[in-house]
Amino acid sequence: MQHVEPVGLPGPPHLQQQSASPAPGPSGAGAPQQHPQQQGPLPVVPFGPQGPPQVSLSLLIEFIVQRTYHDLSVLAELLPRKTDMERKVEIFNYASRTRMILVRLLALVKWASSASKVDKCVSIMAFCERSAGIFMETADMLARMSRETLVRATLPNFHLPAAVEILTTGSYSRVPRCIRDRILPPTPITPAERRSVLLRINQVIEHRLVTTELPTRMRNLSIADGRVTFTVPHEFEVTLTLMGEGAHVPWRLLRVAVLVEDKETGEGRSLIHSMQVRYVEQLCQARLAENGRLALHDLYNTLHSLSQSLQLEVLHSQTQKLCYDRLGDYVRVEEYKPTRCLTVSYWRELMTKDPKSELGYRFSVQVLFDKKIY
Repeated sequence: MQHVEPVGLPGPPHLQQQSASPAPGPSGAGAPQQHPQQQGPLPVVPFGPQGPPQVSLSLLIEFIVQRTYHDLSVLAELLPRKTDMERKVEIFNYASRTRMILVRLLALVKWASSASKVDKCVSIMAFCERSAGIFMETADMLARMSRETLVRATLPNFHLPAAVEILTTGSYSRVPRCIRDRILPPTPITPAERRSVLLRINQVIEHRLVTTELPTRMRNLSIADGRVTFTVPHEFEVTLTLMGEGAHVPWRLLRVAVLVEDKETGEGRSLIHSMQVRYVEQLCQARLAENGRLALHDLYNTLHSLSQSLQLEVLHSQTQKLCYDRLGDYVRVEEYKPTRCLTVSYWRELMTKDPKSELGYRFSVQVLFDKKIY
């Protein structure tokens, strides 16, 4: 199906001849024709509001034929009912109207041969209108910005001293210290400075320990490298330090090691999990920060209670294993309360003769939580 672009009517013949004939040169002869520079393809004009509607030529011819045939059919039905004069008038009107439509169709068919040039002109006009609209919208936006947004917009004064210093020395010495500390790493201290600082921390720790009442079982200590290590045999080992020289500066906990162990009970692994150790460290650090001068006593009570609970657990596990392996008929765990007490009875064969008798032996291990016992 052939599509025809709607274009305007062709101009007068004398204007077409003038535009087609070459312009005369100085000598009267036709000057050589100037070929325009090759350009890219023009933008396609879309259908809708931006471009004119298009109708197929075959569809237009079909519509005209159908209308002509319909008018002829209607005329053939109405003519027998009219007089001779009315018939002649109706036939003349139909012929005149049909001839005018067909003449217009013929002119449109002849004009369709040059529709490509008009289509190119329509594309150019649509592109120019769209470009003009974008240009006007941009100008309006710039004018609105200049009146509303950019009224108080000004450039700051150029920092000439900084530019001169950077160009002459290659560096800038006026950078704020907060920016320098965030970007540049701190200068490492020398080994001599490190030894001096650690020696001073040792002296501060010794002075604090001399002026503080220590628990009786935490007298086994060692001071080295700015740290003090307290060791309670078969219970725990804790390492502390100080972050300042003031009398009210709290102790800082560095490490806690539980010395309660049993290779058979835990299958060679530690009796306390690493997450539990981390929780104990956080708890001890909170106690050290709260209690002030009695911080070491509270630290000892906390770790001592933990160690005794672990020892009681080890003893219970060993007793159960002993009952299961060899002495099930002679030893029995009477009562076990975790972290509290363990009661064991033995020589139970004496009860076989008289079940109602109270013969035999029994011992009980209990954990004391007396904070006054240091």
